[in-house]
Amino acid sequence: MSSEPAAHDLLPALRNTHRGVLLLLVICGFAIGVAGEAGPSLPPHPWATTAAVGLALVAIVLRRFASSPVASQETTTRLAVGALIASGGLGLLGTAIAFQAGSREAGLLFTLAGLIFALRVPRPGPGPERR
Repeated sequence: MSSEPAAHDLLPALRNTHRGVLLLLVICGFAIGVAGEAGPSLPPHPWATTAAVGLALVAIVLRRFASSPVASQETTTRLAVGALIASGGLGLLGTAIAFQAGSREAGLLFTLAGLIFALRVPRPGPGPERR
């Protein structure tokens, strides 16, 4: 017997991750909106912008591969969870940028991008054994 979890065992984890990431992103956006200072917002550091673009690309690529009909359902479910985690990382990065660098607007935009990527749960493909 394999010690690997079956694909149907991973679907609740995918749903729970989706809910958790959405909650995290809403909390990050609320914290930035409420606790942010009313002064002028500084532009984000170029490395922070590069990291945000990288996380967004990871979320997009993992989401795309998660809908692949060639990979197994277990693999596509794991890729979907990875896409959600990358989306949550965008929100955390946005919060860090807003509070540490004083780039409140950029932080809100990065958090909003993460929320947009995470709104719809990535649907794992049917996999080769289910076609």
